[in-house]
Amino acid sequence: MAGVEDIDEDLIRALQLDGRAQFSALADRLGVHRGFVAQRVHELIAEGEIRILAAVHPRVVGLPIQANLQLRLSGPTSPVFERLSEFSNVVFLSEISGRTQAVVEVWAADQEDVGRSVRAIQAIDGVVGVDFSLYDRVLRRLRLGEDPAVSDLVFDDFDIALIAELQLDGRLTFGELSRRTGRSASACRARVLRLLDSGVMRIGAVRSRRSATSSVLSGVGVILRGGEGAASVEELLLGVPTIEFAARTLGRYGLIATIAARSLVDYTEIVRALRAHPEVARVETWIHAHVWVERYEWSLDRLERNRRA
Repeated sequence: MAGVEDIDEDLIRALQLDGRAQFSALADRLGVHRGFVAQRVHELIAEGEIRILAAVHPRVVGLPIQANLQLRLSGPTSPVFERLSEFSNVVFLSEISGRTQAVVEVWAADQEDVGRSVRAIQAIDGVVGVDFSLYDRVLRRLRLGEDPAVSDLVFDDFDIALIAELQLDGRLTFGELSRRTGRSASACRARVLRLLDSGVMRIGAVRSRRSATSSVLSGVGVILRGGEGAASVEELLLGVPTIEFAARTLGRYGLIATIAARSLVDYTEIVRALRAHPEVARVETWIHAHVWVERYEWSLDRLERNRRA
């Protein structure tokens, strides 16, 4: 039988994909007893290792533009990260080891909004260089899934109330949602499933990233040769079982990805495979040493404004 740490990794991965999965389904998937799964999920939440929350797709809240910034820093770094943490549209912020010292992901309403954010980041004391990549197409996003057809869905106050509650606790029962929203449990169930099926909302586990673990959260930036084989590089990347994020980008890299490798050995094998691909000119890598911000809870003011527009 696998060790507890391996089981925890598999359990967290399964909860990242489906935060509302039943304990019996998780137990069957992992080959362990249902009672063990229930206990470990409760312990992981109580210990702060994971939070299970609803994440709303950025397009739904009017933030269709996403960009990746890699920062070169000089001098004390903590004040820079503390300042960056205050930016409301910074959804991911990590201190990294590699060619640069920080990775920042920004969501924005439009190109002008992106420009304002980049200029504000460049102006922070201690930021001496910025490499900019715009996400052309997100290929894999573990917490948010594929881009939804937002125009096909009409939201009302009931939807917004449910999303707000699930952003606080993604495993609330339909009975508890009924109590909090004043609607029937069956209505809550039907509406939550509608939101999930449409792709505008996804419920999954968010790791604290702060506890000691043998897993390695790594980033890769792939510079392509510019031939016709880019799709095969994407296929290779998306075939990595522990990939959390991948995007086709415009800027320094052709592809950017985040991979939660089980160990340094696994990480090294993944990078070697990418570098060996004939369409890959160069692969730059970094390790996420300390994740400062990983934000999925959003004020729903934008969604309400869009609905009333």
